Amino acid sequence: ALGLSRVSAASQMGVVVGPLASATFQHGFERIGVAPDMCLPAVFMLNAVNALLVLAQMTIMDRRQNSGIAVTATSNSRTANQKNGGTNEDGDKLKAKDNNSHKAFPLAQSMLRTITIIVGWTAILSNSIYGLFAPRAMGFRQAQLSATYSTAAILMVSMQIIFVRLVAKIGEHRACSLGIMAAGLGIGGQSLIRFQPLHSMLYFINRAGAAVADTSTAALVASSSVNREDRSRNLALLTSTRAAARIFSPLISGKLFELSMHSSVAPGALPFVTAGCLCMAVAPFPSILKRAQRRRQKKQAA
Repeated sequence: ALGLSRVSAASQMGVVVGPLASATFQHGFERIGVAPDMCLPAVFMLNAVNALLVLAQMTIMDRRQNSGIAVTATSNSRTANQKNGGTNEDGDKLKAKDNNSHKAFPLAQSMLRTITIIVGWTAILSNSIYGLFAPRAMGFRQAQLSATYSTAAILMVSMQIIFVRLVAKIGEHRACSLGIMAAGLGIGGQSLIRFQPLHSMLYFINRAGAAVADTSTAALVASSSVNREDRSRNLALLTSTRAAARIFSPLISGKLFELSMHSSVAPGALPFVTAGCLCMAVAPFPSILKRAQRRRQKKQAA
């Protein structure tokens, strides 16, 4: 949980620091003689090079780690075989039992990916569609909208800092359900309640809840995996699910927003209310997974 919270905090910190860094680099390129209309593309190119360097670094680190694990596993296997006379039946039985315990509820990963899609949709609505909603419904100008985005990003970073303590007190499953319900209540309420300061409070509740739900979902994916390989595969699929949600959700959100703008009751609220209702629908999923885990433990003890 600590590692995942640090990764999420770092990613959210990019939302806060990114615009400032971009403006700084644009000013720097202009000072060294780059044409003004080429400064922004130069920043994009610099960002692409940085991403490639990070990718290369992670690839090298992964290969070194896999090589070290393979050597350690081979050494441990030889030692165990020598001690047990060439057999390791007890270890095989324990491994088979562990695999069966995790396969007892095969829908766990699908349920967690569904949560990821819904929470990811709230992020698209809060970051993109809200930029259309706030000026029309609340009369926000660019300065107010930017301040709202920056404050929400800082709040999400802060939530990642206290995430570990929250999980220690109530557990990953309850933290996930709490985050989902907060995101659903916030994103639905902000589109219906259009007076300050309650509107902005609900927006911030939505973003804070999404931060907790997103990180705790990743933690549940990791804890419900069988081994390191299964955990890596499930986390990769979770990341792919998030990326896929970013492809189709803006199209759906934009269409629902334009359709609801013609409504006489809460114009523009349809995509936000829909996402809020879906959040409430998937909020019980972590509790269902927790109960299934307890049943597996009781069967193993029996």
